[in-house]
Amino acid sequence: MSDDFSKLWLQGNLNQVAITRAQQAIKSLGRALPCRVTSVTGKIVTVEFQMDTTPWTLPPITIPKAESQWLTEPTQIGDEGMTMPADAYLGGISGLGGGNADFRQRGNLTALVFVPVGNKSFSPIDPNAAQIQGPNGTILRTTAGASSIVTNTDGTTITCESTTLVVNASGITLTVGGQTFTWGGTQAVSTLPIKAPDVVLPNGAVNEHNHGNVQNGGGVTDPMQN
Repeated sequence: MSDDFSKLWLQGNLNQVAITRAQQAIKSLGRALPCRVTSVTGKIVTVEFQMDTTPWTLPPITIPKAESQWLTEPTQIGDEGMTMPADAYLGGISGLGGGNADFRQRGNLTALVFVPVGNKSFSPIDPNAAQIQGPNGTILRTTAGASSIVTNTDGTTITCESTTLVVNASGITLTVGGQTFTWGGTQAVSTLPIKAPDVVLPNGAVNEHNHGNVQNGGGVTDPMQN
């Protein structure tokens, strides 16, 4: 009985065929592998794999980032992450190809997207607050761009159609309907009249104040008094 299995050659061969087919199917699946960005074009990146693939050499691949048109991350060359495989062809929706997806088996390095991976050195400013940043600042805007907030190293600009508020190291500039109000470090300058219930100066309010040495006709009075 000990050598019965060797006599049943068909069963042994079928078992090995099943194992081989399973291994081939696993190898053909998409791969989630560590990688590094080497090129960025809009929402498309080229990555190279960060792993020892000896004796094989994995080529750089160009794949979409895992993000929508509504939120764009400032992905930089050198950013690290991983590839995330899809179960079907992505070229039709990524713009890197044409046609529609189907159930045909693709190469295991084709239907991939890039996903960034966090690092313990990425210390947040406030762990309890959402943080948005980029080398050139951030842009928050409507799709048409009628309203926007742009912040960068030059300052912050808030725009709503023809109204603009600029805050920078020089001060504040507000533009409304073609008229401008500028508040710098030493003075405020306005191209339009300013209407206020009163103005309080160092010597008192403008609405109710006194002057000494008042004379009939033309002349110069003393400074205003309380």
